[in-house]
Amino acid sequence: MRFKYLFLGLMLLILAGSMTAIAAADDYESLGDYTFDIPDGYQVTDKTDEMVTMQVDEDHPIIVYKLDSVADVDSFISLLETTGCKLVSEDAFQSGSFDVTPYSYTYLENQGFFYICNDGKGTPILVASSGPSTEDPLTVDDNPARLVVDSLE
Repeated sequence: MRFKYLFLGLMLLILAGSMTAIAAADDYESLGDYTFDIPDGYQVTDKTDEMVTMQVDEDHPIIVYKLDSVADVDSFISLLETTGCKLVSEDAFQSGSFDVTPYSYTYLENQGFFYICNDGKGTPILVASSGPSTEDPLTVDDNPARLVVDSLE
């Protein structure tokens, strides 16, 4: 059941429309025990106990989502693949205390990245961004979601 919500969240990210900003006074945000920087120009548009959504405009959202467990990662990836999302696994790297596994993806008319950040405490963090596939593609190292990953504590 949680995967449906996670999938729905990612699809909302991909298909995000314009939203009214509800908070952007600070340069950082928190999600449970974790904090991260908000990239320049982005504003928080939605926040729950498990998810933060940020946007700079209606075509370039970022979502930060707290997964229940490491086991959710494989199920989430399988669900994306069964819906036609094309995933490419990128080279893993270390960021602070997190082991980070990046993926690039394409889905319908969108392209983007998501990062699975695991600090070994059993609660992985998913950071995802998307944009129209008509734009010049960003790289796994050169996109706003990577700024969130690099600041995650």
